[in-house]
Amino acid sequence: MGIIRKENHSSDQEELTPWQKEHLRYLKEHEKEQEKAAENSSEVDPISEAQSDSEKEVENKEEVTLTDTVEESQKPHVSFADRLPKLKKYRNKLLHKRLLILILIFAVPLVMVLYYVSPLSHLAAVNVSGNTHLSAEKVVQTAGLETGENLWQQFFNRKAAVQKLKKEVPRVKEAKIQFSSLNTFKLSLTEYQEVALLVDGKKYLPILEDGTIIRQSQSKADQGKIILENFSDQKKILATLKQYHQLSKALQSSVSQIEATPRADNDELLTLFMNDGNQVIVNISKLAEQLSYYPQVAKEMDEKGIVDMEVGIFAHPYEKKTAQSEETEESSE
Repeated sequence: MGIIRKENHSSDQEELTPWQKEHLRYLKEHEKEQEKAAENSSEVDPISEAQSDSEKEVENKEEVTLTDTVEESQKPHVSFADRLPKLKKYRNKLLHKRLLILILIFAVPLVMVLYYVSPLSHLAAVNVSGNTHLSAEKVVQTAGLETGENLWQQFFNRKAAVQKLKKEVPRVKEAKIQFSSLNTFKLSLTEYQEVALLVDGKKYLPILEDGTIIRQSQSKADQGKIILENFSDQKKILATLKQYHQLSKALQSSVSQIEATPRADNDELLTLFMNDGNQVIVNISKLAEQLSYYPQVAKEMDEKGIVDMEVGIFAHPYEKKTAQSEETEESSE
């Protein structure tokens, strides 16, 4: 096929066949496309740039993956034979743990049964402390504690034992039961103090600090304890003792005996017998307040007599007895 040139005469073009004309048109369009491609080659294509960046990232990832693969290949290879001792050790540890659990499950009930039938589960002794006027045997017996019986049953019932002891033994102020050894109790007591004595004929009955009268008579009066007479009401005893203990030590030592001498119009009247020979008539509720004036009143008295503090303060000597009345009293005695 000959080359068709542009310089050919128009007459020559008219002689071209339809196929040649189409081919010539294609060549012209191809030339135009090449020129446009040359012009756009200097401009940056963002799509192609993004594609190039993604290609770079892929290449970097491939390099990192390759590096990791190389590092893993450089690590020492651990075979199953090397891991086997660790696996055996873990299995043995797990087996020992399960064996220990089984031993505890069966051993604990066995130990409890052996303890229950052994002497250690029974009360061996009770040691009593703090008892001054009470015998240890009576305290233990009253509390209901029994040696040789179940230890824990009595320990868990210790509060009831203490309440029973305080109820039946008036001297007991506080009590506490606790362990002193594996199968021994310690019973600690606190007793009410004896603060006064009550005249009972020719004997005396102890009076505790809570006003309780102990029906255990004694023939002699203890020094340092105030003597009460003709008292039967515990409240009046407590009220009198409360007032008495508010006095100074000097005034307390000057009183030898206090007698309840109520009247129909005044049921809290007292007669105090003083060591100097005088008598003082005073109300229970005013004892501490009015008796503080007694030392001054006693100094102003010329004779021994009676100081009446029931209403105000009045002092007068004892009535003198006639000789005939004295003879009558002596003969009657």
